[in-house]
Amino acid sequence: MRKEIFSQIMKRKVSGVDSVWEERHAYGMKCQWCEKEFTPLKSWQKYCSPACRVAANRKRLPKNEVHTQEAVLIRSFRCLQCGEVVNVYDPSDNRFKFCCVHCEKLYWKHPEKKREKGIRQFQCHACGKNVIVTDPLDRRRFYCSETCREAQHRAKRKAIRAEKYQGVSS
Repeated sequence: MRKEIFSQIMKRKVSGVDSVWEERHAYGMKCQWCEKEFTPLKSWQKYCSPACRVAANRKRLPKNEVHTQEAVLIRSFRCLQCGEVVNVYDPSDNRFKFCCVHCEKLYWKHPEKKREKGIRQFQCHACGKNVIVTDPLDRRRFYCSETCREAQHRAKRKAIRAEKYQGVSS
C-alpha cells in the first residue's frame, strides 16, 4: 500500500505536476462567453469568471451570436437610467424598463434625480404674497416664510381663545 502511494507521488514529481489538484486541472478550457482560455476550478465550470457567467445567463446566447431575420423582435425600449436602446428577442427575457440590473439599482437608489421638477405657484395665506415652489414634493406649503406661518397660527389661536372667553363672560 505504501509503495503504491510512494510510486504515485514519484510519478507526479517526474511529470512536473506538484499536486493532485494541479494534475486534475492541468487541462485548459475555453470560456463559453468570451472564448478566453482558462483553467477551471470545478469540473462543471463553463465560464472563466463570474462576470462572464452573469453576462451569459442574462443574454442567454453566446457573445458572438447575431440575431438573424428568423428571430422575432418581441419589444424594444430605452433604459430609464442610461438611455440605451434595448431589443428583446427572447420570450423569457423579462426586461421592460432597464437594460441591466446595475442600471435598475442606480435608478431606484436615486429616483429623485430623474423626476422632472414641477413648479407650483400660490398665494401666502398670511400676507397674500405670490410664492413659486420648485420642489415637486412640497405640496403642503401654504406660507411664504416661517414667520408668516407663525403669525397666522398665533392669530388663529388668539381668535379661538377670544371666542372661548367671550362665550364664558356672556
